[in-house]
Amino acid sequence: MLSRYTMYELLTKSVAKYQKEIAQMYRADKNSPYTKVTFQEFFEKARAIGLGLDSIGLKRGDKVGFIADVGQTWLPVSIGINSIGGVDVPRGTDATAAELTYIFKHADCPVIILDNEKVYQSIASSLSAFEHLKTIIFVNGAKPQVPSNITVYSLNEIIEKGNAAHAANPSRFADLGGRVAEDDLVTIIYTSGTTGNPKGVMHTQKSLAWEIWHVADGLPLISGGVTMGFLPPWHVAERLIESVALTKGVAIAFTSVATLAKDLQEARPTFLLSVPRVWESFYNKVIDGVKKASPVAQKIFHFARWSAMHFSLEKDILSNTKYRLEKPSILFHLFRRPAALVNLVLLFIPNLLAQVILAKVRRGLGGRVQFALSGAGALPEHIDRFFYSIGIAIVETYGMTETGGVTCRRTYPATVIGTVGKPIKGTRVKLLDDHGNEVTKPNTKGVCWHTGPHIMKGYYKEDQKTSEVLKDGWLNSGDILVYTANGELKFAGRAKDTIVLFGGENVEPQPIEDTLIQSEYIHQIVVVGQDKKTLGALIVPAKEAVLKYAEENKLQLPAEMRDWPVNADIQKLFKTEIKERVSDKAGFKNFEKVTTFTVIPDEFKVGEELTQTLKVRRNVVFDKYAKQIEDMYK
Repeated sequence: MLSRYTMYELLTKSVAKYQKEIAQMYRADKNSPYTKVTFQEFFEKARAIGLGLDSIGLKRGDKVGFIADVGQTWLPVSIGINSIGGVDVPRGTDATAAELTYIFKHADCPVIILDNEKVYQSIASSLSAFEHLKTIIFVNGAKPQVPSNITVYSLNEIIEKGNAAHAANPSRFADLGGRVAEDDLVTIIYTSGTTGNPKGVMHTQKSLAWEIWHVADGLPLISGGVTMGFLPPWHVAERLIESVALTKGVAIAFTSVATLAKDLQEARPTFLLSVPRVWESFYNKVIDGVKKASPVAQKIFHFARWSAMHFSLEKDILSNTKYRLEKPSILFHLFRRPAALVNLVLLFIPNLLAQVILAKVRRGLGGRVQFALSGAGALPEHIDRFFYSIGIAIVETYGMTETGGVTCRRTYPATVIGTVGKPIKGTRVKLLDDHGNEVTKPNTKGVCWHTGPHIMKGYYKEDQKTSEVLKDGWLNSGDILVYTANGELKFAGRAKDTIVLFGGENVEPQPIEDTLIQSEYIHQIVVVGQDKKTLGALIVPAKEAVLKYAEENKLQLPAEMRDWPVNADIQKLFKTEIKERVSDKAGFKNFEKVTTFTVIPDEFKVGEELTQTLKVRRNVVFDKYAKQIEDMYK
């Protein structure tokens, strides 16, 4: 256990235990072999960065903007800042100039650390707005021309200053770390979004360190193991897994999407973390490879996949670990479970052959993966089942930035596919219905509230928004969950409007809808896309304007609006409207673009799809038009 839940204590305890183990693996360039960094070397770098920042005047509680992408530099910089009481304010280099300008100004950062000069150029014209900014540090050593009131350092210069400070006073780092309190702020993570400005999620030393120390309890993370790092590190999931690896003596091997296949073979990870989109890409790569094989090889693969997946399914039925939303009847226990035993006997030999045939998939992931983690979106059940059936159980997690990343997760090895498991020890959740009553009955929807030591302190400088979601230590997630018959939790939707795409990108639909509703041809619109690759839209046409357009362009439209959804001219009209309005030029990011849509002939009505104040009841719309939504993505 930690004597105090601070990042300094976490760092020093980890390095004392795993001093000679490998902490990080990285390539100096894409063609070079992995360079390995021991825990002692990692510690010395983090210490040097912390002491270097101390030497240039960083005080306990000061905010440090940190804009960098995944790699071996991120975590030692972050922990170096935190260990002396500084507060990191992270973001990726793909953040827009407007986002960075808002964040640096809102967070009152006296120091910002930038990955490269390109990021600097995006904010250069806004430097005068950063009243507290005194220092810019460049990770890559760039030194562009900056205003005279700002001092520029390279990260190496900060490290040199830190090493000199340690040589002069070997106890300084411990002194600074010892002064840090559990209630001190440790990070402000600005959530991505397009509705207004991003909110700064504040975590304390305790809430973050507690989550890191306990979230992996019960998982077989063994010192000497390896995992891969390639998600954005400012995203709480990557930050969490890198920090957890530090506490378990596990090495992080850094990679990229382009080099992932090669790096998996060299690093040979023992477990993996990723978002659903990556698991889908792994799966699709397997299927694409099969399509290129001979007809006989294809049949062999499909038989092997069917055998393995059905064997695992029957095994779950027999053990009663397949999730059910209703309690099973006596007939299930009397007939279906015994039938599962018979099926397992019949499938035993086919499954053994299947494991031999499908072993190539495991080898493609390096050959040593015991289990995997998934978060930031729902994992399609067929992909979940496939990897589980070949011996790679995916431990799905559920949480949010405001909970430090994870409140619930599946257990291992008793993984229940299709669920997000149960709350980790030390945390609690409750589901509340529309009337504020607690829900305990299986398959009854309720909004999930979280409590525990991992809950955020609040939103930075946003007392009203904080009070809207934090009530007596309970956090309103805005997410809708249900209990299964065995007490696991299953994700059922989002009460709040934020859409989380399959790749984990958070999208607020309102600005997109506000833009598209400006079209004279669109009467009502709802943007959809939860757990899909891209956004879609349900469009209610402005009938009279569309008829006028058709007349002016000599188009023959169907007399009934119910026939409009499949009309080529209608499709062309709305496709053009969407493309022109939701574009790069209009300030939208690629993942905010609407790529598919369907036309709804019936107007949304008050009391059904609309509230009395004409606000869209999204959950009602999603339920009512579920088939149309699914069809538009086929």
